[in-house]
Amino acid sequence: MYQNAFNLALESTLKPVFSTSAVTAAARDYPGNSRDLFYALIHISEHYAVLPNAYHFLKSNFQEAHQEYAAYFSAKYSPASLAALLKRTSSEHPYPLPTTALNDFLVQYAPIYFTELGWLASITQTVTSQTPLVVDLMSVTLRLTEDKQGIAASREIYHAHLLADGIDLPSLHTLAFTKQADVGDEIFDFAAIQLALAQFPRVFLPEILGFSLSYCQTLSLPEQFFSDANETILPNFITSRSDKRKQELSHITAIIKTYLSEFNQQADDLWQRIQTGFWLHQQQMAVCDHRITTLLHTELSPRQAVEKLLAKLMPNAIGHHGKIRLGSRTLDEWFKETPFKSANFLASLLHSPYVDRAKPEHSKLLQLFEFNGPMFGILDNNGKTVLKDWLLSELNPGLAQGKKHKTANYKVGLKSISSDTAPKQSTTDSQVEHSDTAQENYAKLSNRELYFYMVNNDLYPEVLPTAKLKVKRVLVWAKVFNRLPFHLYSHQAFEDYIKSIYQHEVAIYKPLSKNPKLSKNAYVWGIEQFAPTILTDGSWLQGIQQLDYYPSHVIGELLHKIYQDEIGNGILVQNHPHIYQELLASLDIKLPPIYTKDFVNHTGFINSAFDIPVYLMAISKFPSAFLPELLGLNMAIEISGLGKVYLRLSEELKFWGINSAIVDVHTSIDNLSSGHSALAIKAIQTYLDEVTACYGEEIMQTHWRRIYTGYCSLQTASKRFKFSLIGQYLLKRPSANNQN
Repeated sequence: MYQNAFNLALESTLKPVFSTSAVTAAARDYPGNSRDLFYALIHISEHYAVLPNAYHFLKSNFQEAHQEYAAYFSAKYSPASLAALLKRTSSEHPYPLPTTALNDFLVQYAPIYFTELGWLASITQTVTSQTPLVVDLMSVTLRLTEDKQGIAASREIYHAHLLADGIDLPSLHTLAFTKQADVGDEIFDFAAIQLALAQFPRVFLPEILGFSLSYCQTLSLPEQFFSDANETILPNFITSRSDKRKQELSHITAIIKTYLSEFNQQADDLWQRIQTGFWLHQQQMAVCDHRITTLLHTELSPRQAVEKLLAKLMPNAIGHHGKIRLGSRTLDEWFKETPFKSANFLASLLHSPYVDRAKPEHSKLLQLFEFNGPMFGILDNNGKTVLKDWLLSELNPGLAQGKKHKTANYKVGLKSISSDTAPKQSTTDSQVEHSDTAQENYAKLSNRELYFYMVNNDLYPEVLPTAKLKVKRVLVWAKVFNRLPFHLYSHQAFEDYIKSIYQHEVAIYKPLSKNPKLSKNAYVWGIEQFAPTILTDGSWLQGIQQLDYYPSHVIGELLHKIYQDEIGNGILVQNHPHIYQELLASLDIKLPPIYTKDFVNHTGFINSAFDIPVYLMAISKFPSAFLPELLGLNMAIEISGLGKVYLRLSEELKFWGINSAIVDVHTSIDNLSSGHSALAIKAIQTYLDEVTACYGEEIMQTHWRRIYTGYCSLQTASKRFKFSLIGQYLLKRPSANNQN
């Protein structure tokens, strides 16, 4: 049992607050479909204004899934109803694909696979890192994603598998990936749902639990399509996830049972939401199954194939054919017409001098694309075959290769879907939660006031522009008041610099030989002042999963390893904020939960105690925009845990009978040989190597300066707190009316 850990941090009625102006702006700036939403969510650091749309998108899909599968919902929760739900899925697939279609299938499936488990990527945030249920979910996530390559690197293997057969997928983070015309919109609907759920881990926790349950219970689409041959045909990066899903099903089920027992009074309502998440996943599987089956079981007619080829070529052809005429118009005039009238164009082409109607296989049209022809290289061999088949089918059907056009009407899961009836998504705006009341003017808030909104930024996303501005201001001051330690960056110079800092700290350390200068009361008071910071330990890296979708995912994996350690790797007693919470309890320091306004209103805190954590939480929301600075900041944090200060602090705490575990764990885990400091160095070196390879030495040096600015920003952000801490200590304990 999770005892009393469930409270407002996971309250079932949590909703994000969007102002009317934010909803209006999102509708204006992001008016597109799920492809546009998918791209914005991949780049959420820059496109956080899309969040109202993402919330609306999820609410619409939840509503539709609930309506579509209403007959399968049970009104009341019981262990029996949960067991019955797990029997609802089906792996029946009467139209398996031939193994030769595997790569065509993988092209279609890529957006889903590349965002798989994305809904759990941000399940552990500062606000919930000590909540046992979330800790258990993190454990599930870590087990699902643990392998030698990591989930991001598996995308490279996926790419390489296709590339070996001449299929070059665009990179996930590019607009080209989103705009793949051959991949169905339904596929991007599913992928966008997986990404959108990650933005609201508390708001949609019941739905996420149901979604995860279905994911672990159900065969993946590749396994369904290639069920007869998956042992030998499906790549290992597909089948390895299957085994892990099955192993985690019992853990997800146990989490759901305990969750509902802890929220016993709301259990039936939460059970409806869990079922909604479950059936949303099932629905998306069915719709995408339908899309891929229809596409790959339907062979295009020669005319359809050539129309598809034209649609692909036309956008890049406009502007190059203004002098070439077909009938009474130039080709550019044909191509610019909206909508493009392919039937008229092809009819004119068939009656033009470019086509030999007696011997279509000898047509001048085909010769244009051969070597030494004016359009050589425009079409590959497949494109040439499509063009030739069309000519033969129109003018000499007996010689055409005669592809058959088939449609499918088949059963997927529990639903029968015909080839022309796929579920449609609701577009109602009534489900977006927003407020017409005056919103906080976040830019005018103090760090103390901002702390509440930064801890709860998933509920107050409109705080993010202020957070970004605050980061920029700290970085400006850090750059102005700090000079580079050496003129030009090199790995050796950087390593020597970090080692010199460490060696200096170790050299000046002397074991405690007499009573500490500070009293026990002074230490207890100082521990209380550090609570806003240490209770958010690791927060600067809580958004690092965003890097998984970028080419820099190797750097993200290094930083994510640090973040996982900070929050305990799915083990509550190893969670750093939890260790600090235990320290506070041992000293009888009673504080409200950090996600409440009572915490920031606690009279025992000095105002500057909130400076550091607000900066750390702010920069965490923009890991791609401030990646160099974040790398430097992380280095400064990790190296600060080594040497004289922490060694002496540990001894002095023990002298006064105070548990030094929070200090000792950092001294150990931040070590320079293989710990966080070593990972921080490797991340910086890897990043600068990539910049050098892509942009050259000069740009690399610019990025090094940004890294060093981030390194110095920790001192900049903490300066007021350090002076206030000393000042207040000299004045003894501060009063509520005398805070600095």
